[in-house]
Amino acid sequence: MNDPQVGPGTFLIASPLLRDPNFHRTVVLLCEHEDDEGSMGIVVNRPDDRTLQEALGGVEPHPSQRLWIGGPVQRDAILVLHRKPELPGARLIVDGMAMGGDDEVLLDLLRESNPHRARVFSGYAGWGAGQLSAELEQRSWITCTAHARFIFDTEAGDVWSAVLRSLGSRYAYLADLPADPRVN
Repeated sequence: MNDPQVGPGTFLIASPLLRDPNFHRTVVLLCEHEDDEGSMGIVVNRPDDRTLQEALGGVEPHPSQRLWIGGPVQRDAILVLHRKPELPGARLIVDGMAMGGDDEVLLDLLRESNPHRARVFSGYAGWGAGQLSAELEQRSWITCTAHARFIFDTEAGDVWSAVLRSLGSRYAYLADLPADPRVN
């Protein structure tokens, strides 16, 4: 359902017509949104070529943990999204998902062998005051409530289409469009 109420815990699903290559077939978890101040989110379905160990500089995460591209803004910023909202200092986003928390506790979580509990993102997506609202009016994004299963339990290449299909027949057909909708 395309929900006009946008805020933290909303998925922004890139419309097939969105031309920005940074967001082609992406799903963004909106983490902060104040229309008069700006918005911040994390692209949740883009694996990075760099390893998590490279990004964290000497920290030894479990080998199954990987690095994800959270967006084009401040690619040197590291953000951790996880399924442990009870961690000290963590900020609940939605559906049992939280961001950040105590550094030592987060590092312990990343050393575990279960990548379905935490993801590390390099960078984020950001919008200035009113910018996201303008993009929503232009129908650059389809919105719905975020769910952890799409981030932690769905293969990265399937997230965009899986979220669209979860919205029912009104949006499911978009998942089958070619990567460039001008090509038929």
